[in-house]
Amino acid sequence: MKVFVFWFLSQALFCNLVFGRHLNGEHHDDEHDDDHRKIMPYLQIAPSNEKFSYKLYSQLAAEHPDDNIFLSPVSISAALSMLSLGAKSQTNTQILEGLGFNTSVIPDEDIHKGFKQLLKIHNRHNKDQQLSTVNALFVDKEIPLFEKFSEDIKKSFQFEAISTDFQNSEEAKNQINSYVEKKTKGLIKDLLDSLDQQTKLVLLNTIYFSGTWENAFNKNFTREEDFHVDENTIVKVPMMTREGEYRVAFVPESGCVVVDVPYKGNTSAIFILPDAGKLHDVENALQNVSLQTWTKLMKPMRIILSIPKISVSTTRDLKKDLCQMGIKDVFSDRADLSGITGASLRVSKAVHKAVLNMGEKGREAPGATRTGTVATNPPPTAVFNRPFLFIMVDKNSSCLVFIAKIMNPEK
Repeated sequence: MKVFVFWFLSQALFCNLVFGRHLNGEHHDDEHDDDHRKIMPYLQIAPSNEKFSYKLYSQLAAEHPDDNIFLSPVSISAALSMLSLGAKSQTNTQILEGLGFNTSVIPDEDIHKGFKQLLKIHNRHNKDQQLSTVNALFVDKEIPLFEKFSEDIKKSFQFEAISTDFQNSEEAKNQINSYVEKKTKGLIKDLLDSLDQQTKLVLLNTIYFSGTWENAFNKNFTREEDFHVDENTIVKVPMMTREGEYRVAFVPESGCVVVDVPYKGNTSAIFILPDAGKLHDVENALQNVSLQTWTKLMKPMRIILSIPKISVSTTRDLKKDLCQMGIKDVFSDRADLSGITGASLRVSKAVHKAVLNMGEKGREAPGATRTGTVATNPPPTAVFNRPFLFIMVDKNSSCLVFIAKIMNPEK
């Protein structure tokens, strides 16, 4: 119990410090109290969000030790929280406990308030970041939905409930794919390959991100270089290289180097390079110690950084993964979605697609980028030319927007 309390308070303090920079120091005490109350819903759900992120990643990593893994935990959590608005009894309990919440400690209402606040934070767009999300429920046209539920998910979660003719599976597939392509302005196409006529409800969540680095990589220094997938496999990848100051942590007890590569705005990509042969040890350490433990060790340091220029994309039906995490009833005939409709209904598919483009684009700082020169005392290097992890963090909320393992950048 003491460990849980310490964890919760440390997360709350971290988030409070992040949000605190947005508060005006000249506000009166009652105004500070108002601001504090406004952010409390997010502070309550922050530890559970991180717990869910690591648990889901760990489960996928154990099942796919040699494959790339890429997902957006906060997007999945928000989608499931939305679904729980219409879930009742054991179905609702399984969803919220599967997301890491102790439902005897935090009320459903506070959980939903927290996600509503979180979505507002993440939907703050700017010219330096292209963030496109699509959240929708596609429901069989023969199943009438409660008007209140449809209004609630649209208002609080930016979700749409869309009537679909699943008896015509080809038409339903095309409807869903066209909807996503239109909503993402062509960034995500052909999401689904097929649907069967037994489908009644599809929970859909997609997220696309392309950002501008705080400091650009010079395209002239991008070279095709070796990436060591394993002892016997080498592939050629375009490697971006830049010399500059980054926050860096060397963690010998966990066998890794951690580098914070910031985007313009409120997002950072935390790159984690395990020592050779230590990837799975680092994965285990990450779940046990959490990312904050390593970021606290970071110090500004001038290094030569090399990372692959990659586009990462994955599409998963999360049904099996979520069932293994205890979220079972919602996918079975035991589902109680009586807050959505008076008819019998269960989730047929829970589709999650995440896409990330990582290139050289960034703020140009004359004289800040310097490679290819011979220095008397060259700075240390961090070359991500073997399997590595990266975690994209929203600094406004400290949420894990993306978490990934890159085993082979070519796949």
